[in-house]
Amino acid sequence: MVKKMNKKEFINELARNLSYPEDKCLIIDEILESNFVISKKNRDKIISQLSIKLDISTQDATHIYDISVKIIKDEVVRNLKHPFRSKD
Repeated sequence: MVKKMNKKEFINELARNLSYPEDKCLIIDEILESNFVISKKNRDKIISQLSIKLDISTQDATHIYDISVKIIKDEVVRNLKHPFRSKD
């Protein structure tokens, strides 16, 4: 059984960390879901898509990417440390 972070939780965490409205966070989530986050090539692709779709600078898109990856990594580490903890 694979545990996943709830999509709504991810979007809320993203909105809280970035101080962005939920609609922009949904766009960010769509871009991340359509690409494989780990690859170096995809990192540049994701950053360019973020800057185009959100109409922001490359520096801001890089910041958004870094925050998103940090949230994902933290959740993976938490699940590895506590694999039997319930989501309640």
